[in-house]
Amino acid sequence: MHTLDELLDIAERLEHLEHSAEWIARNTANTDNTVCQTATLILTLADDVQGRITELVKRLEEIARVDLIN
Repeated sequence: MHTLDELLDIAERLEHLEHSAEWIARNTANTDNTVCQTATLILTLADDVQGRITELVKRLEEIARVDLIN
């Protein structure tokens, strides 16, 4: 379960990063375009990392299932 706890911790941190970046982007949209764009980039990257981790875990689960069957 230690690995699962670590994955959950990573997911929570990425979610916090996404929410923070979204808040920054929203609150700087009319005042600081550079900060807003940077926050939007962080939001996009965090979402991408979260998606890649999800796909990696799915592939690892499939490999583990195949190993259990054999």
